Amino acid sequence: MLVLLRRVSAILVALFLPTLLAAQEDAFVGVWELWVESGYELRPAYGTLAIEDAGDGLALYVDGGPVNLLELDGNRIRFDIDWIDLRDAPRVNIYEGALDNGVLEGTATEGGKDRGAWRAVKVPERNPDAPPMPVDLSGVWGEPDHIGKESYDLTEAGRLADAAYDETLDDPILRCVSDGLIRMSHGPFDIEVLDAGNRIIMLHQDMNEVRRIWLDRDFPEGVGNMNRSMGYSIGHWEGSTLVIETRGLKRGVWDAPGMPISTDAEFTERWYLDDEGTLHIEWSMTDPENYHRPVLMHQVRYRQPDDKEIPPYACDPHSFFRGMDIEGRLEEYWGRSRNRL
Repeated sequence: MLVLLRRVSAILVALFLPTLLAAQEDAFVGVWELWVESGYELRPAYGTLAIEDAGDGLALYVDGGPVNLLELDGNRIRFDIDWIDLRDAPRVNIYEGALDNGVLEGTATEGGKDRGAWRAVKVPERNPDAPPMPVDLSGVWGEPDHIGKESYDLTEAGRLADAAYDETLDDPILRCVSDGLIRMSHGPFDIEVLDAGNRIIMLHQDMNEVRRIWLDRDFPEGVGNMNRSMGYSIGHWEGSTLVIETRGLKRGVWDAPGMPISTDAEFTERWYLDDEGTLHIEWSMTDPENYHRPVLMHQVRYRQPDDKEIPPYACDPHSFFRGMDIEGRLEEYWGRSRNRL
């Protein structure tokens, strides 16, 4: 009888265990808003965690870039996130936590050292038909906090562009040239927002760039050929969220390590205030030439005092070209013109 019971138990386990495991995995599947206690600026930051059914298990992505699922056991999960710190040095954190009542939360570590708490909740559905309810976004907003994900899901063309990039020669910042909208949007600089009626004007401390978001028009004909560092932006309100779409960007890179952008890239932002008046900016870049899936980022900025003035950005390319001359690399630099903005 005991042998029979064991056989029956084994059969039941074989029959129902896959279903049970699948149900446990299904509870994790979805798009989550990720909060970490210590992000890129070593302050609280946000990101997007996507957990997908890959057929033979779960696939995880943070801000559009793949991460490693290290363990999934019942309601517990363990994964890593590769990121870049303020010195552009690559780092990896381990996130371990549990799913309880629809909330993922736990602690992060790096090399065994505590990196603070983390939490994730499912992203709610949005209503694109919400009637406009504009809010006042004007003022000076401090430098952003974000997770700082390092690697992304590059296509073959994207990998080739990334491999060809030399940050010691090709980085536009070295020559005091605009680093472009996407990189500028998450760089460690303040911005000032001005309401000008049919357009919103943004003054960037970074490179003293000026951006206009038109609220009364569609994209002009031929926008894809504009080839602008800041692109051409139009916006509208979904409830109290300002939705901005940008096209017409220049080919280039959007971060210091050299993640590429093509001229067909489309950039979408969602600007909104939370209950504490903190500015959230969620953006998505779709660029099928270089990425298999959209690149995402969720930033937060804090309103500065009313009398805050953005100082002018000072930059002189002399030191870069002098350095190239001393190192005997000027000819190499001239020969890489096609690699630069």
